[in-house]
Amino acid sequence: MYSFYVFEGSFHQGGGGWEDIEVSHSLPAIQQAAVEYIRLGNWAGARDNFLVRVYQAGQLAMEVDLYPFLQVKVPELTVISFGSGGQPHGGEPEPGSEYEEEMDDYEPGEWIEFYLHNVFQAIAEEEADDIEVTIDWARLALPELKQPVLPDGKGVYVRQIQGNKSTWREAITVDDDVDPDDDLEERFGYGRYLTCGYNSIDL
Repeated sequence: MYSFYVFEGSFHQGGGGWEDIEVSHSLPAIQQAAVEYIRLGNWAGARDNFLVRVYQAGQLAMEVDLYPFLQVKVPELTVISFGSGGQPHGGEPEPGSEYEEEMDDYEPGEWIEFYLHNVFQAIAEEEADDIEVTIDWARLALPELKQPVLPDGKGVYVRQIQGNKSTWREAITVDDDVDPDDDLEERFGYGRYLTCGYNSIDL
């Protein structure tokens, strides 16, 4: 069984939501996927999972919440940092910012939530290059993958607990081509099929 990294940025609500998932043997590819997820902004109004998983020989060896390692800087605001689960801190208007008067209507904690829900997405759509995203990968100290690593073009089936899409378990390599009509749950149990690379899933 192969080793690989997984980045997941997701939002789950009832029977809906989305998952942006990158599966790769390349740590730089995972790092880039995490940065782009923040810069493109969908997460700002609906925070849920923002994490990296490490699979060694098909077994989940490590799962890390990235929020405590994340800092976001947008023009005219101080740096935004995050607690576990995505609780934002900072992000106050800099002196002379167009947001100074607007912030007066909010308590500091209420202001940054308002900003992320109502302003950040628009900036991400129009001026994503102006958003600076920093993730402290050195402090995370993700391990190197054990050989063999998941090759490009391979798929994996990740087992999960039914009714809890946030709980990931062991992964099985799927060597044959997967037809959309294939019932993989019948073959492998409850879970999800992912290809090596980017996976966008609407729930």
